[in-house]
Amino acid sequence: MKTKIWLTGFEPFGQHAENPSQQLVEHLLNTTRTHNFMDATSVEMTFSGIILSVDELGSRRSIEHLTDVDAVVHVGLHENSEKLRFEMSATNECNFRIADNSGRHISETPIVESGNLRLQTTADRDTIANVISSNDAAIISEDCGRFVCNETYYRTLHSIKTQGIQSRGRALPAIFLHIPSFNYVSADVQLDILCELCAHIVQKS
Repeated sequence: MKTKIWLTGFEPFGQHAENPSQQLVEHLLNTTRTHNFMDATSVEMTFSGIILSVDELGSRRSIEHLTDVDAVVHVGLHENSEKLRFEMSATNECNFRIADNSGRHISETPIVESGNLRLQTTADRDTIANVISSNDAAIISEDCGRFVCNETYYRTLHSIKTQGIQSRGRALPAIFLHIPSFNYVSADVQLDILCELCAHIVQKS
C-alpha cells in the first residue's frame, strides 16, 4: 500500500538553540520508507512536510496541505518529558508560559472563537495503544499543553472536523507526537517509533 504523510517539526524556540523535532523530521522529509507488519503486509510511506515557525503563522501552515495526504503527524519538543508522548487531544486555548518566536505572549485565549473546547485525535486510539504497548519509551498523554504545539494540533483537527476531510473513507488521521531530548531517548530510537506510528495509523485508515 502506497501512502502520503504530511509531517512537521518546529524550529528552535525559547532558550533552545536547537529543536530535536526539527532534526528528527528532517531525517524523513522528502523520503520514502517501507514498514513491514507482522502479518507480512507492508506500507510504503512518502513523507512531505515543513519545519514550522513557533508562532501563529506556523500553527496555520499545515491547513492548506490536508487534502492530498493519508495522515498528518506533527512533532514537537516537550521540555520536561523523558519519553515520547502520543497526544490524544488538543484544547481550544492558548496560555503561553513564554513568548512565541514572534513575541506573542497570550493567556486564556481561544484558538478558534467558535470551536469546541477539546478535539480528539482522528487517528485510531486502539492502533496507537498497540504501538505504545510494545515500547516503554513512549506513553499516551491527554494534555498537549497550551503553547504553539497545542495550537497547531487544534487548528489541524478543527480543519479536518469542519471541512469533513477524509482519507480512505474515514476522517483524515492526525496526531501530535511530543518528543523528549535525545539525551533521554536516542534519535535512532525516536525515528523508529515515529515511523512505526506513521505506518500503523495509515494502515488503519
